Amino acid sequence: MKKILLLFAVNLMFLATFAQPAGMLNETFNLQFIQTNDLFFTPNGENPNLTIYEVAGNYVLDADGIFNTLNAAASFNGNSIILNDFGVTLNDCIEPNCYYENIYFYEIVTNQNLESKTLTYNYNERNGYKYLSLRDADYNWAYFSTEPAPEPDPLLFQTWYLYMTEVDLGDPILYGGPNPPQITINPDFTYTGVEGCATISGDFILGNGEDYDFKLQSQNYQQDTSNCPPGPVGYVLYDLMSSNPPLACTLYTGNDGKDYFQYETFAGFISYFRNVLLSTPENSLADLKIYPNPAKNKLIIQSATTIFNTVSISDINGRVIKSTKNLISNEIDVSALKTGMYFITITSAEGNITKKFIKN
Repeated sequence: MKKILLLFAVNLMFLATFAQPAGMLNETFNLQFIQTNDLFFTPNGENPNLTIYEVAGNYVLDADGIFNTLNAAASFNGNSIILNDFGVTLNDCIEPNCYYENIYFYEIVTNQNLESKTLTYNYNERNGYKYLSLRDADYNWAYFSTEPAPEPDPLLFQTWYLYMTEVDLGDPILYGGPNPPQITINPDFTYTGVEGCATISGDFILGNGEDYDFKLQSQNYQQDTSNCPPGPVGYVLYDLMSSNPPLACTLYTGNDGKDYFQYETFAGFISYFRNVLLSTPENSLADLKIYPNPAKNKLIIQSATTIFNTVSISDINGRVIKSTKNLISNEIDVSALKTGMYFITITSAEGNITKKFIKN
């Protein structure tokens, strides 16, 4: 009996070593992006993919690139997949996006000599979609999913004016006046922009956002400063457009009827745009402070101005949670707010200003 159990255990170990998740087979995975020394999103309108299926007890991998197709014999060992016996069609790739096919085929799946390659894979399923990543020994990655290619929201294609940036838990920086940094996004995903005396241009690649609405990756960025006088030139838009990894974006219409566009370059580093210009906060409110931050029950406004026309509190989605008119006290009751991050906008005869605070 012990021998039978031991043999059974050995067989289970053998199967675990060479088995692969059943959900991986006979499924077409769309290539989302590639990570080598740089990160490359799948260009707009292209559909490179990967399928693994079984033929007469053997596994075969098929991969479509931009203009060609690759196939290989595949075998599994633990969480690795070994590829060999490659074949690639020899059609001339003359499209602008052929660089992506070359990276996909010859830096991730194999090399220029079509040599055997072992890739570590990770497979999971969530929210009704399947996700697969492949990594080689040099930590080059390819990320796939069964998600369909993202469809752009027409709301995106308009002129956006930057009105605020924030860095982690610091106070927000407000932008106003007649000429704040601004960007116009066109339906073909080219963009132009203005920052001070400089103009910018480039184009975006649209990507799936996973936990966000969508992602944008800027490429071909150019900045023209030929009309600028000597001295420093603004680089807010440059920092955004040259961000890597791609920007995680959210797009919505607020309760005020205005369109909002925000994107996050790193956790807590968010830029806020909307489709109208904002006024600049007056200097008389520049020294206004709020405390304690985080706040539990009360938020205290410290300012030389003691009469406020309106004080409103909104959540991170622009929804007004609390609003008070003609406030003559410097204390705001926030005890009823849920734990999280909020913005308080204070308006007086001298202007207006927005501050961020955390409710404990």
